[in-house]
Amino acid sequence: MRSPSDELNDLDRQQLRRRLRTVENSTGVLVEIDGRELVNFSSNDYLGLAATDPEPSQTTQADDPAGSGASRLVCGTHRAHRDLEEQLAALKNTQAALTFSSGYACCLGVLQALLRKDDIVILDKLSHASLIDGARLSGATLRVFPHNDLDKLASHLAWARDKIPADGRILVVTESIFSMD
Repeated sequence: MRSPSDELNDLDRQQLRRRLRTVENSTGVLVEIDGRELVNFSSNDYLGLAATDPEPSQTTQADDPAGSGASRLVCGTHRAHRDLEEQLAALKNTQAALTFSSGYACCLGVLQALLRKDDIVILDKLSHASLIDGARLSGATLRVFPHNDLDKLASHLAWARDKIPADGRILVVTESIFSMD
């Protein structure tokens, strides 16, 4: 099985690895990224017509708007988001942290990042619909076990070990609250 490091190295070699870039300053259609002032043609606010509040609130700064105008990956990430993720990583003593705009976006993003077509994901039947959507959209083979039925989970795991290709992954997905029942 290929390691995540091997996969990241392959993406680097092919120049396909995507990274968030921090927008240091944003004034309408102009943004500053990596010390360069650029015209932002990639946001939904390419004409600079989005309303901006000239009086910053206590939670934001005038040069750090709350909305990006488009995805963080396309338009860059704001300093406030980067700072939050760095503080979360330090708090959790991890290499990095990534925030999402909603739980639904998190489930879709994380499961699609972890799983591929030849992988198998096994879910508790009462997992939130967003986890099921993320698993389905990943393209992985999906198996569901009755809520908290560890014998059925063991059976699914045995089946998955027989079916999974050599470089495939098996992921068991469950949650703690089970709000769907």
